[in-house]
Amino acid sequence: MAAGPVALLLAVGSPAPVAARPAAVARPTAVQPTAVAPGEGGPAGFAETVIGLWLECGTAAESSPAQAQLRLLAPGVRAPRWDRHPLVAVQVAAVHTVRQEGGVWAVTVAARLADAVAGVPEDRSARGLRFFTVPVTETGTGDSRVFAAGTPMETSGPHAGRAPASPYNTRAQDPALTDTVGGFLSSFLGASDGAERYLAPGTALARPAFRFAVVETDQVLAQGHPPGAAQDGATARVRAEVTATDAAGRSWPMAYALTLTARGGRWEIASLDTASSARP
Repeated sequence: MAAGPVALLLAVGSPAPVAARPAAVARPTAVQPTAVAPGEGGPAGFAETVIGLWLECGTAAESSPAQAQLRLLAPGVRAPRWDRHPLVAVQVAAVHTVRQEGGVWAVTVAARLADAVAGVPEDRSARGLRFFTVPVTETGTGDSRVFAAGTPMETSGPHAGRAPASPYNTRAQDPALTDTVGGFLSSFLGASDGAERYLAPGTALARPAFRFAVVETDQVLAQGHPPGAAQDGATARVRAEVTATDAAGRSWPMAYALTLTARGGRWEIASLDTASSARP
C-alpha cells in the first residue's frame, strides 16, 4: 500500500538503517527505522517509520531531510522540540495494532529513549521505555496512499498478559535423551565439534557463526513422558534451557526446543523448533 510515499521517502535521502553496536563514545547512536510499505509489512512498519522520524525531528532543523520526510508521511503533524535536553531513540518497535472503521489503524509503538548527552539529572531526563499510539489511514485512491492521520499520543502501552501454560511440563529423566540434547547443543553452539553425529538422517541444521566456549545444560523439559529410545520411530519433543558462556566470560541464558526421534536404540535430533511454545 504505501509504495508512493515510501518511494518518495527514499528519494529525499533517508539514511540507511544501521545495526546497533557498542560505541566508544558516551553519546547514544540513533537507530533509523526501516521504511516499510504498509501493503508489504502492514501498518505496523509504517507507524514505526513515522514515530522514528517524529522523534528524530526533536533535534532536526526545519529544512532537514527528516522534517521533509515527516511532512510527506504525516502531513500536518507537529514535531517535538528537545531544547537543551535532547533525546535519541535507540529502538522503535510496533507492539499493538487495532483495525478501526473507515480504513484506519491505531498502532502503538514502543520507543526506547536515551539522553543524547551525558550527565542529564534524573528529574530532567525523559529516558526509558515509552509508548506512542499513532493513527494510520489511507486515502482510498488508486495508489492506496497511506499516511499518519494525526499527531502521536503517549499511552500506557499494552497491558501485561499472562503467559500461556507451557506444553513442556515434565522434567526429562532419560539419560540417553538428555545426554543427546546436551551434546548436540554444545556442538551446535560451538563449544565442541561434531554436531552432525547427533542428527537424524536427512536433517541439516546450520549452526550459528558465533562460537561459545562453554555450554551447560540447566534442565531439559519434555512434553508428557517420552518413550525409551529402544522403540524405533518414537518421538520426543523437549525444551532445553542452557547457559552458554563466550570466550570473554559473558553468560547467555537461552532455550532451544527440539524434536528427537529414536533409531537403533539411540535418540537423534530431527528438528529445531522455533515456534515451540504453540506446538502441542
